[in-house]
Amino acid sequence: MKSLRLSAQAAPQTAEVKPVAESLSSADQVLVGPQKTEVAMAERLASLEPGSKRHETLEIALDFKRSWFRLASFLAEIRAAKLYREWGYRTFEAYGKHELHLKKETLLKLVRSYDFLHQHERTTLEQVERSQVDPQALPTDLPSYQALDILAEARQNPHLPEDEYRALRDQVFRDDPPPSTLRKLVKERAPEPPKAALPEEPGRRLRKALGMAERLYGLLLEEQVPEGVQRSAEELVGKLRRLIED
Repeated sequence: MKSLRLSAQAAPQTAEVKPVAESLSSADQVLVGPQKTEVAMAERLASLEPGSKRHETLEIALDFKRSWFRLASFLAEIRAAKLYREWGYRTFEAYGKHELHLKKETLLKLVRSYDFLHQHERTTLEQVERSQVDPQALPTDLPSYQALDILAEARQNPHLPEDEYRALRDQVFRDDPPPSTLRKLVKERAPEPPKAALPEEPGRRLRKALGMAERLYGLLLEEQVPEGVQRSAEELVGKLRRLIED
């Protein structure tokens, strides 16, 4: 694990920019080649007002490896306030794809990881935030966003006992295991019963429907379909999310 102490001073726009792709696993690569991505993002950054939320978010995305937590916190705020609409993007996913050059899967993992910290690890969240603004504060280590995303999923697993979850949680924060190892640990600690024995609770069916709706919406974003069709899919995803949250 690496410290998340970040520099409060923004890097000059003329500084060399690391491609976002260098910091992502093979499952989370950016949408275009690293050099092309770097040039596109740097050009967009130069056209934005320094100090603005949009400028700062794009700047953080350029230094993704060092600041996944900071980027995730910005993305959560942008999604909640729908700031992407003010910037000419109809959807949060479109903003992430075309401006930050992040795949939808990566974008959602980042936000889910931040949401998990906000909901279930508030003490850790506050320590990390404090370490970023107070030079005297001790730096706080965090697991990777991929590990936290899997841990968030494990917390909702009805087959994982509470004591097993706590042990898994402590191991994630202590060792930051690779995603493949972590998924194997979850499967070992919470073996699912045969498919036929799984109860079809309404909540489980709703979560399955939400996953299918999100995949459909993602496909429609990549196709030349009428805007009304995309908007209907977006509204469906939003309604399903609200049903699950309620």
